[in-house]
Amino acid sequence: MQILAGVVLFSLCLTIGSLLCWHIYLICHNMTTIEYREAVRAKWLAKKSGQNYRHRFDQGTRKNIQMIMGPNVFCWLCPTATGHLKDGTEFQNTNN
Repeated sequence: MQILAGVVLFSLCLTIGSLLCWHIYLICHNMTTIEYREAVRAKWLAKKSGQNYRHRFDQGTRKNIQMIMGPNVFCWLCPTATGHLKDGTEFQNTNN
């Protein structure tokens, strides 16, 4: 019984850990899952034509995390009101 519980626990930790890593990657690149899928094709097309691709909302890892989690590092694990966001319809992009 303990072996079965250990196997279940290991598989759950592996699954949840991989999801955590995936979402940390998305936060660091300031993407949604849909934008990620679009970026895969855009990167392929850019590489095919000899150009570099950069996601238009990617402001760099530090600024991306601050845009999503807020400027106060101590509030990241216990999120409250999102006063750092504006109306949620306008965002900085690399062209601004």
